[in-house]
Amino acid sequence: MTSDEVNSRAELFEPPFSVSRQQVDHYRKTRAIDIKELSEKAEYNALNEGLAKRSERVDLLKRLAGHITKDLFDRNLFWTDMVKGIGSKEDFQVIEYEEFNGAEVAQLRGVLDDIAKEIGDRKGNIDITSGGKTIRVSLVDDE
Repeated sequence: MTSDEVNSRAELFEPPFSVSRQQVDHYRKTRAIDIKELSEKAEYNALNEGLAKRSERVDLLKRLAGHITKDLFDRNLFWTDMVKGIGSKEDFQVIEYEEFNGAEVAQLRGVLDDIAKEIGDRKGNIDITSGGKTIRVSLVDDE
């Protein structure tokens, strides 16, 4: 920040004040803050806190898997009750039926897959060397 910037902000104070270039230089030297150190610390914290940590992501995925599993097994939601109307006017009928809860089962499978990937149990690709050439083999479908 330059002395002009400080002075423009200082005019808003009651009573207003001003600083000289020498004062700004003096405080920069005597009260110096290592910006690089602050940036590195902030970056370190961002990379090592919360969902940046594998253990935090795995814990969250486990909780999600637990909720879906409880929903499916404890509440027996593998089949869901559905209602649909067909026809019109005097030919209108309400049809009640059960439908497999494929969406929730697919979500549970996805969460379990994410857990396996996070803990390293699921390898997506492996490299095989054959005849001096490296061949990459995919172990999962890329849908």
